[in-house]
Amino acid sequence: MDDRKYISVELHNELSAQMDDLCDRGDIGSIIRLCEELQSYTHDKPLIRLHLFYNIGTGYSFVSSKEGCKFNNTVTGLALLNFRKAMAEVKNFARDTINNIPSDEEMNAFNDIHNRLLTNMANELDFQGRRLEALAYYEKPIRSGNVHAVLSKARCLFFLAQSVYDDGHAYHLQRESAECYRHALSRIHEFPAVQRNSIQSNPFHKEFLDWFKDQESKYGSDFPRLETLKGNTSLASKKKKEYLKWCAKNKLFINELNAISTSEVVDHDVLTLPSFTARFNGLLSSSEELSFHGHFDEMKTDYCYARYLAFIGSSMSLFDEHFFNSTFEHVDTLDYEINNLKANHLKSSFRISYSIFDKISFFLHRFFELDTIKNDHKVDFKRVWFKHGSNNLKDMFLDSDNSHFRALFFISHEIRQGAGKAQDDKDLSFWFDPDTDRLFKIRNAMEHRAFKLVDSVCNRNVKDSSDKVKQYKDELLKVRLNIEEVSEKLKSLPNSNLEHQLQALKRKEAYLQEDIDEQESMSSYFLVVGVEEFESLTMKLLTLAKDALIYLSLAIQHEESKMPNDDGIISTNIVPRR
Repeated sequence: MDDRKYISVELHNELSAQMDDLCDRGDIGSIIRLCEELQSYTHDKPLIRLHLFYNIGTGYSFVSSKEGCKFNNTVTGLALLNFRKAMAEVKNFARDTINNIPSDEEMNAFNDIHNRLLTNMANELDFQGRRLEALAYYEKPIRSGNVHAVLSKARCLFFLAQSVYDDGHAYHLQRESAECYRHALSRIHEFPAVQRNSIQSNPFHKEFLDWFKDQESKYGSDFPRLETLKGNTSLASKKKKEYLKWCAKNKLFINELNAISTSEVVDHDVLTLPSFTARFNGLLSSSEELSFHGHFDEMKTDYCYARYLAFIGSSMSLFDEHFFNSTFEHVDTLDYEINNLKANHLKSSFRISYSIFDKISFFLHRFFELDTIKNDHKVDFKRVWFKHGSNNLKDMFLDSDNSHFRALFFISHEIRQGAGKAQDDKDLSFWFDPDTDRLFKIRNAMEHRAFKLVDSVCNRNVKDSSDKVKQYKDELLKVRLNIEEVSEKLKSLPNSNLEHQLQALKRKEAYLQEDIDEQESMSSYFLVVGVEEFESLTMKLLTLAKDALIYLSLAIQHEESKMPNDDGIISTNIVPRR
């Protein structure tokens, strides 16, 4: 039950101004208390609820930034959670506008808060090391003219460029970063005075731009702009070209450059397991020496297959028929179920994408020797970071400076792997995106229960039994009151007619309860999801899997770069390709 209090517009405006003031003054304790107070309020308008969650997220984000980039920074999770909740209210606002056209003032207020929300959400993802995801969220506010998003994107690209291990990729990312910095600085007058002074007094911006200008003069001709380069698709079939174009547009290549470009030149899954050093062991066969490379290749293949299934599924009509399941007569469940090839391609893509996170956790477990082999069966993406039987981080992660580990760690809280009924502050997955619960329930139903995709437009016309259920429950309540009344009469005046009446009432009570129980059981038998929503969630999961594979590769490269050059017997495997 929602026991939150209704907030007036006046109080909401007052508390919003108070949050801005507290952040300007850096009053951490008061910010946390105000966030907790704001969580106790609600409103009947999505725009006000959106602003409430935005203010809470912004407050926690400020506190998080002061705690630093640590694995155990739980406040960043609270910030992102509230930004996600605000995003859910964006959808509610859009849905409400279908029947209630907002005023110009309301639309201006919505567009302003929406752009600020996307920018702050991107900043929080960047803070968590999730830079590929952050870059996607900066796009809309930048198109809307938000200069804060331009500056934040420049910073995000700069740090991403520092972490990639392909020099050419790094150069293109630095070029994009420099252009964003120049653009933001050319609009310096648009920043508030305090922030403007901070930007102008920071020597980094000029130093970086001067340095990159020198790099451009020396090496710029060696790195033509991505949009001018052509891919190697001239001999490809029309279907393959469509597929590659779709992948690039949806930014689904395992390639950091796809985050900033959709040109043909980025249409390759170029990121691999980076080179790493290992002890020479004469007992290992060549195949065993290549186990880690082979496992990473397996994950990439799984991902590419899931991506292809999503492409095929998305390009098919909702009602396309196929012979794969034409060998038997299908039951019409009268709720517009879709069980054609499109639906099953999407379901398979979803399953495979979800499984990649389990494989990543096993890879981390074995590659970094996080635990003994006998505990292989206990490894999962949610718990791989923690010591057995506790919520204490493993030593490797406790003080790690590896932002890609941190990115994977925070993603692990958005990929639920256990039902769990722990309260938010006790459950390690309390940072999850509100969509995550939906993803988890879908996977659970798909793998262990009953799952059904339907035509969501037609399914809305299926008769809803909620009114009838309410009538039954009301009738049941009346019957129970009558039973109490007759029972009391029988105590003072035994009577055969009353006894028969009581038995009849109890039989009716039993029948009503049985019908209600059966309806509840059968209505929850299937998890029913519209094909359009499922396709959107599958794309979201697929994108997250792609990002996680990139973060894994970059995390290993970061750790490898810190390895000491000692006199031990080590080798760097030459990886055969085919």
